[in-house]
Amino acid sequence: MYAVTAVATIFVVTYYFIVTERINRTTIALAGALAVLLLPGLDISQAQAVGFIDFNTLGLLVGMMLIVAVLKRTGVFRFLALKVAHQGRGRIFLIFAGFGAITAVASAFIDNVTTVLMIVPVIYLISDLLGKSAVPFLVMEIMMANIGGMATMIGDPPNILIGSRAVLPATGGHISFVDFMVNLGPLAIVCLVAALIYLRLWGGREFFAAPDEQKMKTMNAVDAAQAIKDRPLMTRSLGVLGLVLVGFLFHHQLGLQPATIAMAGAALLLIVTRIDPETVLVDVEWPVLFFFIGLFVLVGALDQVGIVGFMAERFIGLSPDPRVLMIILLWVTAVIGAFLSAVPTVTVLIPLVQVVVNHLAANGAPELAFGFWWALAAGACLGGNATVVGAAANIAVLGMSQKEREPLKFAEFAKVGVPVTAICLVIASGYVLLRYA
Repeated sequence: MYAVTAVATIFVVTYYFIVTERINRTTIALAGALAVLLLPGLDISQAQAVGFIDFNTLGLLVGMMLIVAVLKRTGVFRFLALKVAHQGRGRIFLIFAGFGAITAVASAFIDNVTTVLMIVPVIYLISDLLGKSAVPFLVMEIMMANIGGMATMIGDPPNILIGSRAVLPATGGHISFVDFMVNLGPLAIVCLVAALIYLRLWGGREFFAAPDEQKMKTMNAVDAAQAIKDRPLMTRSLGVLGLVLVGFLFHHQLGLQPATIAMAGAALLLIVTRIDPETVLVDVEWPVLFFFIGLFVLVGALDQVGIVGFMAERFIGLSPDPRVLMIILLWVTAVIGAFLSAVPTVTVLIPLVQVVVNHLAANGAPELAFGFWWALAAGACLGGNATVVGAAANIAVLGMSQKEREPLKFAEFAKVGVPVTAICLVIASGYVLLRYA
């Protein structure tokens, strides 16, 4: 009983400071991990703690961070955004939807935080040139990043965690990159369309009205080609990224983990570009990686002392119908993630869902495993759209907007984010039930 109480207390205290950000989230996560190691009577060894850490997740994150760190030096995102603005020819909704499409596709295949960091400055430039408010563009940017990131295993950190740690009882293997695209890709497309329709209605006639001719001339005078800072580097970077994505598609056939492919791609890119690794390594989000390490140890301790198993039993007891449990998981994940952030939420729920999935498999329903994992992934990604603190991409946009003429506000975003999230969760509920129940 002492071990359960001690670990639960450490976890709750750590989680409180992560959510309130009164202490740096990386610092408190590592402190919590050390507490479960150093507290007498818990009997959690250093070797066990290291075993709790998912190095496949960390390797995948590092590899993709290195590739993106090189790619963002090329200016390709700014180039694409300016091209979309020119092709819209003054039709605001086409420009609006074009920015959304770039964001969604980019977020599916690279870090969505990097995507918004590259595109938001262009949004302010274009909105100034067109004489429009930047706020609707920023809201759209966040939503397209979160929904687009749902479509693939590498699109959003919660998906990376699920892809790396979820075990399918029928085969004993992990969920593949292709599985994510096939199962969550269609849902992401439908939710993207639904979100754009809602945003079109919310923006109103005034925002989407065509700008005057002089503003269009000024915008068209901006040369998109000048955004490309290094064309040879862009060609090599995109080529290596393409190889990495192909590797992800066939990683099961190749017998390789996604982390191995990402790290191999990063090494290849550094070789072909001859960039000094020290200048690229500074762009790796080291605090994020150590935050994950701390969370892995904490959640491993919860599982070790039996708290995860206890919570899973209570969850299973909510309903005898697995379909009801699936929908509860989808909505609860979204609601918790909206206010407490998706990554810590999913990190805690993965071992719980694994127990539930194993229980169902032991009782003759292994085919339901996929449905629970997709419900967890969809809930985490879609819940991030409800509030401006629901996902890392949201916080990045919020921080950038504070330095501009039109800062994004919590209440202003929630007025749009909550309805869009509810609509997408209803769509996801129907999708999960029809496809997996």
